[in-house]
Amino acid sequence: MPELEAGAHRDARSGSCEMEYVSVLAGERFTDRPRCTHPAVAALAWQVNDAVSHEARQHLGLRAVELVGAGRDLDGPVRPVVLAAVARAGLRLDPTSRFFTRLARRVEEAQAKAAQRRAEGRDAGDGAGGRLATLLHVGPVNHACAHLLVASRAAGLDAAARDAVLVDLLDDCLAAVRAGRVPTPTVVPAG
Repeated sequence: MPELEAGAHRDARSGSCEMEYVSVLAGERFTDRPRCTHPAVAALAWQVNDAVSHEARQHLGLRAVELVGAGRDLDGPVRPVVLAAVARAGLRLDPTSRFFTRLARRVEEAQAKAAQRRAEGRDAGDGAGGRLATLLHVGPVNHACAHLLVASRAAGLDAAARDAVLVDLLDDCLAAVRAGRVPTPTVVPAG
């Protein structure tokens, strides 16, 4: 297993992040955006890879096999699965957070709309392919992860605790993708 590093790399000789390692495992060209992993799941893996400590990053390689194919066979939109995992992690850090409460509600609404479209025989509107679709997945995930990092700082977490939150987030997301569902985040009523 290679030593994983933060950021993107030109080629395997100059280093490798989690998703670049996944691309190699999947037999794809060296890239941090392998086709084998849904863009929303890959965006979460990028954020976790780049935010954890060097020591914690080395353990991410153990999840690389799970990232091969993650989200590509999910029936319905994948981005809500990823955002729901971020919302759950955020609400565990700060149960009164307006951002994570709203995110959880939006995920719930998106899932209800997607279920309705599927029930009506219309496409779920996942948009899993193409450059524009990739940006539509990556932007919201990156934004939600940035809020999670701010919440972890506000909660006064040390590096080890922050690493644990982020690795648990990736594990939670992968479990939800594997199960093909979006567990409902616990939403604290707005007051």
